[in-house]
Amino acid sequence: MSQPMHPPPQARVLILAPKAPGQGLGGAERHLQDLANVLAPICQKVTFLSHQDAPAPGLFARLLTRIEPMLASPLAVRRLTRSGLPEADVVMSIELMGVGLSHPRHLHLFFGSYAGFRSMALRPASGLRAWVKVAKTALARRLECHTQSRSGAIANSQGLRDVLISQGIPVNQTILLPPTDCDLFQPGDQAAARALLGLPPSGRVILFAGRWEYAKGADRVAKIVAQMPRDWHVLIATPPGHSWPVPTGPNVTTCIGLNTAQMVTAYQAADALIQPSRFEGYSLVASEAQACGCPVLTSPVGQAAHYLQAKEAGVRASVIADPEAAEGWISGLEQVFVAGSAARHTHRQYAETHVSYEAVQRHWQAELSRLFPEFSWHRS
Repeated sequence: MSQPMHPPPQARVLILAPKAPGQGLGGAERHLQDLANVLAPICQKVTFLSHQDAPAPGLFARLLTRIEPMLASPLAVRRLTRSGLPEADVVMSIELMGVGLSHPRHLHLFFGSYAGFRSMALRPASGLRAWVKVAKTALARRLECHTQSRSGAIANSQGLRDVLISQGIPVNQTILLPPTDCDLFQPGDQAAARALLGLPPSGRVILFAGRWEYAKGADRVAKIVAQMPRDWHVLIATPPGHSWPVPTGPNVTTCIGLNTAQMVTAYQAADALIQPSRFEGYSLVASEAQACGCPVLTSPVGQAAHYLQAKEAGVRASVIADPEAAEGWISGLEQVFVAGSAARHTHRQYAETHVSYEAVQRHWQAELSRLFPEFSWHRS
């Protein structure tokens, strides 16, 4: 008599990250919360451990971390493994939390890259500062090479994967995009949104969202503001603190520290989002804007590689080939404005198709089933 077939069990997943969901408002922390939302329905249990969960560091570890903050994650992993990790079927690590980690089912996820960021997004330096920059970039590259596991490492955009490869960091060809809540981020009444933010009721409104710094292209935005038509208005939505002078004038509005609901309003109020970054792993603000029907113009970083492969001409045209030239951004914006509602519909549809929770969860299910077929990765 044949034995009854039992379905494979669902996996207990442990995620090691510098911060746990809810411990910050940056892109990486948002990615973590999105990752939790994707994995929870297809796993038995998802547990997070961060720096805060590790035993308190000793004096030597505190000194090393103070000298070089990049060492905080490898040192935290060392303390966590010594104190004993919770039992888990699959361990995922984020950023440098994979350095020194040993587990038979370890999957490392790149949300960004210290080596890529340092080589692409820091201001040019000279003299001693240039040598320090080179040394720290080499350290970052070495650490990121040691995040590897039996299952390899996976990037969250094609652009990031290509940067990692260019830095000599081993990475899978597979890409797992972060999801965007297309129910929360959706088109709305533009006139009402502008009224809520105190923006001009007519004319064009261009949105910049993100940290106001050189790495995010703050200087490039300033050039665009200086050369754009006078009846265009720029909305700068940025977290508190900035390392670049914020432009002022009657056609510039700056909003600091907007919460998620207010960001939805900002996307709905704008005619287009500009993202002139020098480096991105994956930009959540770009996908959130698209989900709100706000067309995106971006420099050729992060998910721009995906846009260039899109079947929609309006999405392919969203990548600005020469991000240093303000004229290219202004020309691209003019094309978006001419397209009008068609552009808004195209970008919304792209978000629904590629980065909605449903679409991203299907990709995760397929990849986890391939990597770890001894477990069930279907919704409970």
